Amino acid sequence: MLKTISALVLALYATAACADGYLDGNKLFQRYQAKERMVQDSGQQLATDAIDAGFYIGYVQGATEALTGVLCIPEKLSASHAEEIVGSYLESHAGKRKMAASLLVRQALEEAYPCRKK
Repeated sequence: MLKTISALVLALYATAACADGYLDGNKLFQRYQAKERMVQDSGQQLATDAIDAGFYIGYVQGATEALTGVLCIPEKLSASHAEEIVGSYLESHAGKRKMAASLLVRQALEEAYPCRKK
């Protein structure tokens, strides 16, 4: 039930936050950078950073929950660790940022937690 509610909230917020209806890796990376500015609290925050950081956190948490059980993600994966995995992936794979954000979140988690071959 909680996963369903989280997914609905994420979908509604994502639609409102992306006027053109498409969230690519560049837009998600910008929101990751906003989260990093908020965490660093260096006085360099932009007026929209709190909203963008919240969007990033919610998007990654919702996607991670939706992919748990589909991918080999540990059940005890903390939200903050998932956020760092995705942020690092976006940072190191700049050439892929034109792709859909949902696909990039999936690739980041698959790379961090590959399934064991039987």
